[in-house]
Amino acid sequence: MAATSAVFHHRAACEILSPAPPRPKGVRTMAWRLAGEYLENCNCDILCPCITSSLQGPADNERCYVPLAVHVREGESDGVRLDDLNFVLVVDSPQVMGQGGWRVALYVDERADERQRQALGEILSGARGGPPAMLAGLIGEQLGVKFVPIAFESRDGRKRVAVPGVMEFEVEGIRAPDSNAVMEIVNVFHVMGTNLPIAKSVRGTYHDPDYGFSFDNTGKNGHYREFAWQA
Repeated sequence: MAATSAVFHHRAACEILSPAPPRPKGVRTMAWRLAGEYLENCNCDILCPCITSSLQGPADNERCYVPLAVHVREGESDGVRLDDLNFVLVVDSPQVMGQGGWRVALYVDERADERQRQALGEILSGARGGPPAMLAGLIGEQLGVKFVPIAFESRDGRKRVAVPGVMEFEVEGIRAPDSNAVMEIVNVFHVMGTNLPIAKSVRGTYHDPDYGFSFDNTGKNGHYREFAWQA
């Protein structure tokens, strides 16, 4: 893959992933919402024990490498439209994810303008509440933010995300023989929802020398689903 011409901001990591200062008293906090779809592809075998243990048990490996790739089909925050934007959180966590100490790199759709970047930053930091606030408490190190071209594709039970020169992940739902229905695990504790289709990665590569790590999760555990966040 050819190298990407990313806009790279170490300072922006603090601005986007760190909680924003509280709003002055008397200033109304407007609601926000994001709806769309996501995929993930970790380096555990199928089925990931982090899912079945609600992040309290050990993963299959000493480090857990997983992207959370999101396509926002429709979204809004403080009157700023966030439709048709993508972002990816790439996580490097200890074996027990629930203990925190995650190292996180954030990739944001380069098509987002300044107001959209700010709005997404406040949401993803957890400062605006909702599901991202649950993730924010697990992050121990913010590696950086890049504004890059992100392609997110969804077709025929497959989901794919790619950043040229950095990552490509594609997962496919697992079906029983002679069945068109994708297997699911239900009643789970997960930031995206309580049921997760079970998938296998058909491609799962990541390499970013700026952050000093790379991995190949091809053939490993995956999930995807529709999601709706709001606060």
